[in-house]
Amino acid sequence: MKKILFLFACLLIFAGCKKSSFEAKFDQDPEIRMGEAIAKVKNTLSSAENGWIATTPTADGGGYSFFMKFDGTENVKMYADLNDASAKTEYASYYRVKQDQGVDLVFDTFTYITMLNDPDPSTFGGLLRTGFKSDVDFIYDRSSGDSIVFIGKRYRQPLKMVKATAAQRATYEAAGLKTAIDKIKGFFAINTNPYIDVTLNGVASRVGVSPNLTNNVLSGKRIDLSVMLADGTISSGVQKFAFTLLGGEILNGGLVWQGITFVRMAWKDATTLALYDSTEKEYIIKNSPTPLLPVHLLLGVKFSSIVVPFATTYPGWSSDFSARRAAAAAAMLAGPYQLRLDKMTFAFAVVNKRMTLTTDIYQGANRFVGDFPFTYTKTDAGVFKFTAGTPTGNAGLIVANMAPLTTQRLNVDTFTLAYFVNPTTGETLGQFRSIEHPDFTFSGSLL
Repeated sequence: MKKILFLFACLLIFAGCKKSSFEAKFDQDPEIRMGEAIAKVKNTLSSAENGWIATTPTADGGGYSFFMKFDGTENVKMYADLNDASAKTEYASYYRVKQDQGVDLVFDTFTYITMLNDPDPSTFGGLLRTGFKSDVDFIYDRSSGDSIVFIGKRYRQPLKMVKATAAQRATYEAAGLKTAIDKIKGFFAINTNPYIDVTLNGVASRVGVSPNLTNNVLSGKRIDLSVMLADGTISSGVQKFAFTLLGGEILNGGLVWQGITFVRMAWKDATTLALYDSTEKEYIIKNSPTPLLPVHLLLGVKFSSIVVPFATTYPGWSSDFSARRAAAAAAMLAGPYQLRLDKMTFAFAVVNKRMTLTTDIYQGANRFVGDFPFTYTKTDAGVFKFTAGTPTGNAGLIVANMAPLTTQRLNVDTFTLAYFVNPTTGETLGQFRSIEHPDFTFSGSLL
């Protein structure tokens, strides 16, 4: 009996010890646990003596990279691949680590990463009210080894950071990011029809590589691959990327296309650029003397619109087009409604062989649109003949004003579509070219 009582007493003591241990670990005050978590994240960020290399995609725009150096008193110094200035000039601002939906990293004063969130298009070219749909608040998600990951509070885009080395930090501080970006831009300025060799279903294929190196919200900082398959169909894939010191990192897990996951673009040697897949297989980027796929074959596959900007002159615009656009704009402004002609979007519905010219027109600060519908025929060689329909909505008010562009050109001429490289930005534009009037050409962004 004594042995039984002794064993029972030991069990009670053991159970009591286990309970006390459990309570000490898990029943800690939530405020204390949160305070410890905040301190841990802040210490992780500030203790990286050489800073962090960060990347993030934006919800509406492309991808972007940063170098960030945090200290323990909530100062952060930053470089970024947004533009020439941000790539070579360090910008100092403030950050906070606080409680929100977990541990929250906040960039609450102006700096490079907040430019992507700016609702004023004049700041960095973002969309009115939403910018690039990028966050300034990032919720801590996880960390492992030399990396830490946050998730944007509103737009849910990842901000991934990896500790920089001393050599990488020195390169950023010596304007090395701008040098790296300039080298990539220079390569594609010379190699205007880049491609890689890929074997698809046993067939050796030249796959077009189309990086958009601009900051255009809808098309910039993206890389596209496209090829005509053996059955005559077009296969295309696109993903966002950010510039790095070594070339470019393809974000969102890489560009997954035809069973291959492309993850980065880097220099094989001083002059040879390559794409690399997730297995580290190398695809040398070569150049074709002519475009691999003409614009007209990629309509409805890679893009469906050519957006002609609000401007008086623009790369790819002939003097005849500029003069006719100016005449149309002047007639609208002098009309009874005093309208301002803004951008023009030429949107193709390939299945139905329809094109709609949508004009943005403003009366003061108020925006209106006018649609000019067309049907079209297209030859195998890519020659378009447009047939005008009845203008709808506000377009009815400006039919006579638009005549120099529509009645006298689009409605009567035949056209081809071509690529045109903006010599300033390197962006590949789409260009309309009249066959009957070779001096009538105009261009815009391919979307």
